[in-house]
Amino acid sequence: MQGGPDGPALIRSILAHSVRSPLDAHVAGEPHPTILGTSLFIFAVRRLITAIPVLIIATFATFWATSYVVDPTDKLALCTTCDESAYDRIIELYELDKPVPLRYTSWLGDFVTGDMGQATSQGERPVSDIFWERGLNTLYLAGPAFILLIILGTFTGIYSALRQYSLGDYAITSVSYLGLAMPTFFFGLLLQVVFAIWVPKYLGFKPFWSSGLHLESPLQFLRSVTLPVMTLMFVLLAGDSRFIRAAVLDIKSADYIRTARAKGVSERKVITKHLFRNAMIPAVTLWSLNAAGLFGGSLITETIFSWPGFGRLLLDATFAGDLDLTMAIVFAITSLVVIFNLLADLLYGVLDPRIRYD
Repeated sequence: MQGGPDGPALIRSILAHSVRSPLDAHVAGEPHPTILGTSLFIFAVRRLITAIPVLIIATFATFWATSYVVDPTDKLALCTTCDESAYDRIIELYELDKPVPLRYTSWLGDFVTGDMGQATSQGERPVSDIFWERGLNTLYLAGPAFILLIILGTFTGIYSALRQYSLGDYAITSVSYLGLAMPTFFFGLLLQVVFAIWVPKYLGFKPFWSSGLHLESPLQFLRSVTLPVMTLMFVLLAGDSRFIRAAVLDIKSADYIRTARAKGVSERKVITKHLFRNAMIPAVTLWSLNAAGLFGGSLITETIFSWPGFGRLLLDATFAGDLDLTMAIVFAITSLVVIFNLLADLLYGVLDPRIRYD
């Protein structure tokens, strides 16, 4: 009679067919849920179509609220030289003699055809010119801050989880708690005090600009963006690092991680193939929310550093009753939320092959 497998061989056989990582779900003859290009395209189109009502509801709510809260004719109350023709011009410009739904429909029709209107709070300049100008300025801050946020948040979160209770973990945790407890405006003002007052006073030079956007040269540009980028990144980095650390700790104790190690998989492969990719799935959701907030403009940071971006522009336009400019910015921010959430949904399938889009 032929004997069965010996003890170690039997154990290896059992481990080979035991619980596996979700990323290995296609082995042993199981169907591999491949993300087909067609399914992905159909899913993206379907999500974009369903986003249209969201954009309409958001812009209409903003249009309705702005129309009832701010009266463009109020600015003429203090004008001693304005006659009745000035009121008539404002009424004609904003179509104040029509109900709000009809005015919104008129604005939407003009907007989708590329006519964003005139920015009355910016010297009657075309809204489109101001929109792209300020949008580019916001990108100068949001782009570097978002890239650094992903890199540093991922590194510190994973390192802190893999070296749990080490000196490095305690240091990262302490800094994270400090960032979570520190308001954005306080950290921004602290950076200004250190680099605009203390460093010039005691070291005799000023390494960074503390306010405004300077485009005289690449060096001046870097000096002007450094402090606001650090402010934007640090406050968000604290939360992202803790979030990723918790996700890695949760996955590190999963059955398929222990099984991979028991099968003799190298520690580097366990981290990169199994642990890292699965931990990034919840992190992608967080990043999509952060990106929408960053690229939509950060009011506090832009105000502290006198940065001419979307955040300050939206505040100024709202208080000035500049409806066309307010609506353009709100539409852009709402679109960014939809786009980044769509990108997050698509990245889920890249990180986890089990996710289907059909």
